[in-house]
Amino acid sequence: MEDSQYMEAEEIALQAEVLEKCELHEEVFDPGGGDLQAAYKLGNYKFSRGEVTSFDDRREMTDAIKAVVEQAAMECCTCAKWRDE
Repeated sequence: MEDSQYMEAEEIALQAEVLEKCELHEEVFDPGGGDLQAAYKLGNYKFSRGEVTSFDDRREMTDAIKAVVEQAAMECCTCAKWRDE
């Protein structure tokens, strides 16, 4: 997956509130409980409107959204490191 695709998929997941961004460290994480289907729906809506530019087709986009969410940590890594020290 290209960087531009990763960034666009991550932004869709953030907008759909599947992923969150740490207010202190700007790290993206998956707190759990988010609806991956909501991210797919938002992505498809944006794709239909021509707002998605990094993907050639919808399947490629939804696969990227799924991959980004699956790769996300369960909490901000920096916050976790500070808490564990």
